[in-house]
Amino acid sequence: MATRDEYVEKMKAQLDEWNDEIEKLEAKLAEVSEETRKRLEPHMSKARESSDRMVAKLGELKQTGEASFESSKAEVEHVWKTFKQSVNYFKSQL
Repeated sequence: MATRDEYVEKMKAQLDEWNDEIEKLEAKLAEVSEETRKRLEPHMSKARESSDRMVAKLGELKQTGEASFESSKAEVEHVWKTFKQSVNYFKSQL
C-alpha cells in the first residue's frame, strides 16, 4: 500500500498528464467553428474547475495525518473520477 506522500505524488503526476491533455483540447477548441466553441466552452470550463478541485483536494490530503489518510483518499478518488469524466466527455464532443 502506498504511503500518503507516494499517493499524492502519483496523483499529481496523473493530474499533470491530464492537464496537458486539456491544453491540447483547448488548442483544438480554438480551431472549431464559433457555434461549436460556444457549445463546448462550458464543458472545458467544467474540466478546468474539476482540475482545480483536484489540486485543492491533493493539498488537503497532503496536510492530513496518516490516520485519516484512507478516509480523505476516498474523497480524492471521487473528485478524480469526476475530473476524468469531465475531460473525457469534452474530448468526445470535439
